Amino acid sequence: MKENLYLRKLAVSIVYAVVFTACLYKAPHGITFPVFAIATAAAFFVVLRLLGETVKKQAYVIVAGITVLAIHVCTTGSPYLILVDKLLIFVLFFVLFLHCLYDDSKWDVTGYCSAILAFLCSSVSFVGSVITDAVALRKEKAEAAEVAGEKQEKEGTARYVVLGLVISIPLLAVIVPLLASSDAVFANVVSDALKLEIDEDFLGVAALAVGMFLVSYALITRCARRMEVLETPAAEKKRNPVTAITAVTVILIVYGIYCGIQVYYLFLGAGRLPEGYTYATYVHEGFYELVAVCVINLVMVLFCQKHSKEHAVLRVLLTIVCACTYVMLGSSLYRMILYIEAYGFTFLRAFVLWALAVIALVMAAAVALVHQARFPFVKCSLAALVLTWAVFAYSYPDRWIAKYNIEKDFDTCYMISELSSDAVPVVVEHWDEIDWKSHKSMGADYEKKFGEDTVGKDFRNFNFSESRAREALRKRNQAK
Repeated sequence: MKENLYLRKLAVSIVYAVVFTACLYKAPHGITFPVFAIATAAAFFVVLRLLGETVKKQAYVIVAGITVLAIHVCTTGSPYLILVDKLLIFVLFFVLFLHCLYDDSKWDVTGYCSAILAFLCSSVSFVGSVITDAVALRKEKAEAAEVAGEKQEKEGTARYVVLGLVISIPLLAVIVPLLASSDAVFANVVSDALKLEIDEDFLGVAALAVGMFLVSYALITRCARRMEVLETPAAEKKRNPVTAITAVTVILIVYGIYCGIQVYYLFLGAGRLPEGYTYATYVHEGFYELVAVCVINLVMVLFCQKHSKEHAVLRVLLTIVCACTYVMLGSSLYRMILYIEAYGFTFLRAFVLWALAVIALVMAAAVALVHQARFPFVKCSLAALVLTWAVFAYSYPDRWIAKYNIEKDFDTCYMISELSSDAVPVVVEHWDEIDWKSHKSMGADYEKKFGEDTVGKDFRNFNFSESRAREALRKRNQAK
């Protein structure tokens, strides 16, 4: 049984390493990225079956979210969207692992973060387990044969040979290229014998494949060990709520004054500002500080809910804190809208609008948690994060940023130099409205940047956004 499990783990790891390398080597946001994501989920489900575990229903929802984000990677040219897509996919994969292997029904935010960190750190110790498992298996079989007094050594020789070959292949895949790089004569001998060209790509593919083989085997072994990732006390002792009530009350006094000023000065515009201040200066200041305070409020509500005993007064105070947070969010949103109307859109400003929406939804989940302790705050918050990001990402913000700035006659230098290939069709549509001469004739550089076909050599790099950009520029050149 142990030998069969070992061989199956080897097979899954080898196949996954090959698929991973084929999909992602020098193709970080191409058409094969969704294949990698789906293959990773499929490999994990195979591992669950090997371990005798069943796939939980919510696992398919998580995989659906991963797939949606992975598909988006190959449809956009924005490096910022791709970065967040990949970060969310990374988090969702580990949430998937933990959800299927452990009972996460009572985990809070710190529980999930601690579990993911513990899972990652403990997996590192299994990187060399492919060799130690083989040695332990061989020793165990030898001892069993010796005790039984049977001639199993000769009968099992073929298996050990196969096992040795399997272990030697990934090692040779690293050792041979390194030796070939160190000696030209040896490189020629290897090239002539194998008809292979030992170059940078060969070395990179070999290193990536072997690395992923070791990582995947380590993760499979880590899953099989059933190690605990989170210590949950049977009965957590909560503190007297009077401390939290006192602290929150003092903070609410300040919040009450601040929120009143926001309504009177900012929303109604009825107050008199300090000398030397204009409303333009007033609305442009303090935006990021307000967002930071909103995040602090969220942490404060969750902390009080977790560590303080339930109390009706505390629930009311925490609800008021959430209400004040919404006033601050409204102030932040209003300031950002006025700022955009004055200076135009950038990706960061668009991203901030999305962040405000996420904070508002998560704060609503926090209110529900305050009044219902069993409310699934983490799952609802994660769902809100992924869903809102998917909506934001699939709206391709670079497009409407470019369109807004052109229609409102803002400076197009940012649009031309900073926005990705997502914005190219919009730029081409309004090409004649752009004063290219004022940008030091950037038109030629723009066409060169997004018009060159970089996919011809390798289909794996095909990206829908880059393809649309090339097609839009091609049609424009034909229409000249």
